[in-house]
Amino acid sequence: MAKARKSAGSKAKDPHPEQALAELGRRLADPLFAVCLKGEERYFRDQGIRLVLEKAKARGDEICRHDGSDPEYSQATLLDDLTSGALFAGARTVLVENADKLIKKGARSFSQGLVDALKARIAALTSGQVEGCLILSASNLRADHLLVKAIQASDGAVVGCRRLYDSPPPWDPDPRKAELVQWTADRARRASIPLGVEEAVYLAAALGNDLAGIAGKLEQLRERGSEGIVELVSWESGGSPWDLADRLMDGDGARASVGVEALFAGGFQGKDGKRTVDRSALVALMTGTLTKGLMELTRAGRFVAQGQSPQAALAAAGVRGAPATVKRKAERLASRSPDQWQGMLEDAEELERRSRSGARVDVNDFALVGLRWARRRS
Repeated sequence: MAKARKSAGSKAKDPHPEQALAELGRRLADPLFAVCLKGEERYFRDQGIRLVLEKAKARGDEICRHDGSDPEYSQATLLDDLTSGALFAGARTVLVENADKLIKKGARSFSQGLVDALKARIAALTSGQVEGCLILSASNLRADHLLVKAIQASDGAVVGCRRLYDSPPPWDPDPRKAELVQWTADRARRASIPLGVEEAVYLAAALGNDLAGIAGKLEQLRERGSEGIVELVSWESGGSPWDLADRLMDGDGARASVGVEALFAGGFQGKDGKRTVDRSALVALMTGTLTKGLMELTRAGRFVAQGQSPQAALAAAGVRGAPATVKRKAERLASRSPDQWQGMLEDAEELERRSRSGARVDVNDFALVGLRWARRRS
């Protein structure tokens, strides 16, 4: 799964990859002889490749593709493409994906001969001996690599494609400020896909730092009807915060506490590459879900106090949803008094305030709330 990024506070000077890609697009108005797309985020590297290839195809270049991770990769074929002229066009664009597996010293398929040939190709393109472009795409390539420096010296483009930060900056711990969440919300807005910022927090946390997965899921949400995002996007990191919030509101504090522990423990990514979900995002989802649900129940409780049935009270409070969902909420509403719902709402709001102010909120806080709410059951 996708590897998590630290808070933006650790590398605040790193430019946003989309800004770097926009600059690449502007530079492509004039021919570029060489482009290096380097960084861990393949989604951005692939975007850069598409930009360059679109220009190459429009010029009528012959396109030669190679991939250092392809089991059928042939160094002999790549060397031939680098050293010979275009067969059916006046210019040739050569793309080498996963180039770090071929040109980084210590890599299993490293070849100094290939490094020399690539450097010679850059020089030939720059001098006008051959026409076209060279594209290198690599997830792990240092800025001081010989070929990166050669591309910069040729006035080519070196584009940083880092992963987006999935934690908010330490000076503003609101998870809605995380770069990944903002990218998700911005992409939805640009594509005219209805998505609230809280839904963007959920989507980013549920799918992790997987931009291609988020982009694909957004397209699925384009034509959604009245369904909530939790009905359309499954949580893939050890348990749904929405289900756990339901258990807390139902007074099942013991099971909810176990579930929250599993969610927090299972959401972090180690060096094995499994998904990481940021703790602050999980806390925000839990507190936000609880506050929203309890606000609905508190509003409906006022109508129950006036003598309305639970289902009628929910309708009067503006609570909508599928019949089965409304039925479950009506049963929950009937299980406590209006004053109890009000007290629970105040507890949830206090947790939410603490989490947004930067105070630590963890599993123990949810366990204590669960025990308190279990004792309050009617």
